Amino acid sequence: MKRNRQTDVPEIEYSSKYAAYRKKRDDEQRPENAKGTVIRFLSLIKPHAFSMGVVVFCAMASTVCNIIAPQYMSDVINAMQEAISDFANTGAAITFTGAMPHIWRLAFAYGLASIFSFIQEFVSAGVSQKLVCSLRAQLNGKLSRLPLRFFDRYTKGEVISKMINDIDNVSSSLQASILTVMTNAIQVVGSLVMMLLTKNIWMTLAAIVLVPISGTISYLVSKKSKVWFRRYWDTMGDLNGHIEEMYAGHTVVRIFGHEKESVEEFHDITVRLGKNSFMANMISGVLNPVLTLIKNVNYVSLCLLGGYFFIQVNTGALTSAFGIGDITKFLSYSSYFSNPIINLSRIVNSIQSSLASAERVFSLMDEEEESPDDTTNEDAPVRAGRIEFRDVSFRYKEDVPLIDGLDLVAEAGSTTAIVGPTGAGKTTIVNLLMRFYDIQSGHIYLDGADIYTMSRDKLRSNFGMVLQDTWLFSGTIKENIRYGNADATDEEIEEAAKSAYIYDYIMSLPDGFDTKLNEEGSNLSQGQRQLLTIARAIVANPKVLILDEATSSVDTKTEQKIQEAMARLMAGRTSFVIAHRLSTIKNADNILVMKKGRIVEQGTHDALLAADGFYALLYNSQYTDGIPPED
Repeated sequence: MKRNRQTDVPEIEYSSKYAAYRKKRDDEQRPENAKGTVIRFLSLIKPHAFSMGVVVFCAMASTVCNIIAPQYMSDVINAMQEAISDFANTGAAITFTGAMPHIWRLAFAYGLASIFSFIQEFVSAGVSQKLVCSLRAQLNGKLSRLPLRFFDRYTKGEVISKMINDIDNVSSSLQASILTVMTNAIQVVGSLVMMLLTKNIWMTLAAIVLVPISGTISYLVSKKSKVWFRRYWDTMGDLNGHIEEMYAGHTVVRIFGHEKESVEEFHDITVRLGKNSFMANMISGVLNPVLTLIKNVNYVSLCLLGGYFFIQVNTGALTSAFGIGDITKFLSYSSYFSNPIINLSRIVNSIQSSLASAERVFSLMDEEEESPDDTTNEDAPVRAGRIEFRDVSFRYKEDVPLIDGLDLVAEAGSTTAIVGPTGAGKTTIVNLLMRFYDIQSGHIYLDGADIYTMSRDKLRSNFGMVLQDTWLFSGTIKENIRYGNADATDEEIEEAAKSAYIYDYIMSLPDGFDTKLNEEGSNLSQGQRQLLTIARAIVANPKVLILDEATSSVDTKTEQKIQEAMARLMAGRTSFVIAHRLSTIKNADNILVMKKGRIVEQGTHDALLAADGFYALLYNSQYTDGIPPED
């Protein structure tokens, strides 16, 4: 680890993996289609057109009331100026009689503006939250339609970051941004009209000159800050992914002594996050003081120009009336005209951040979905569970062949074991059968019906799976077992637990089947979690059963019991067993030996051993002396 000589802060020596990743990420950072993002986001408002109409009306009404108010203020000041002049000329008492009607009008205008503003805020808050809820629901639905290869490409942390952080970011700034932009736009137009009605063209032009200057500066700054905000939220996704990955695998990290590397990698990401956040906020933060300075210079110029016209009127150089009240009124309109521009600059940070988050959400929503279901044979009955692969070809990458021309028949009620070295395609066959991935060519049949002519839900409802990696959710043991069949009765759940040899352990717990499990069942041993997933598959009562090294996490004695339970479970069902310990599949009706995506041998255990081929080599290699154990 190197150190920076000036600050003596450790500098992380980035691994080649993250150096390449950063280079790719930096190459992808460029200003996105902000206009398209805004248009697409506004399209989500269509279902709330009436409510938005109310918001727009109230915004316009509130702005009109605020714009009319300076006219009444001008009348109040002019009336007081006349009273003071009368006192100076005649000695008459100074009263508010002439100003009172204008004061009441002024109070009514501001009061009405406040009422409309409240209604606007109330309705827009509801609309913004409904939009965010709708967006989150759409994103959740999208995730359920994405193919498995999407989740192979992205970490859970990245997806979670878009699902939570980015949508929350849109939610927090959506209401303020929409209201500010809408209200300020109306205020700019209204105040400009009122300044033109004063018929003082020179002061109006002096106020308008602020627009092109401020607009140009805002455009240039927002263009730069957008890039850094996009980098900030991308890096936030990296941070979430790293934290999720390190937390899930903290035991492995400690076992292999990679705590230091994990901390350094975390530091690497947080340094990039801090840099991106600093640059984004620094660039956008420059805008506000610059525009405020321009506004103040413009305001002083208007004061001087107004004073000049007032002097000209009072010396007789100009005949049109232009009193103190008129100057005050115009200055108020100029403030109404310039303040929205400054306000827009203040929320440019929020707008750019929201656009960056919205783009990340939309990029997820634009991901390619699973191909549409063909339901030609949706009602085809599945009674026996016969499986046939006919000339099936598949590859994860177009230029990397995996399975070519695979032919396979699993008769109804038979047990088919799939063995082979790592990467041979064992799990891939299951993924294709369940349509987690779509084949490139060929056909797969379930009881004579092509699985691509029925919906995925209908297809998968006929399967039960017990995977090597257990998955349990936070809830009771009963709820986790019932996950396999929502209609299962308590008696069926108990019978499934007994068949999986987990019933006695469950009943030994204080709360029995109502015992709460922690996240992923971390308060159970690995073997106990595996037994619960087996019970979950039993209660599902599937036509076809898939076991992916289901007994790998239990001891030998428990494994023997599980094998007996599985024998009863698989009776009468078509079963696929992916096995690494070949001693566990001796009784399979058919053993498929796979190598590089092809079936190189198949037959019974005894027949394959007698053939003395690849299976015999695999079987004997599992024992140090090359001699199989006695039965």
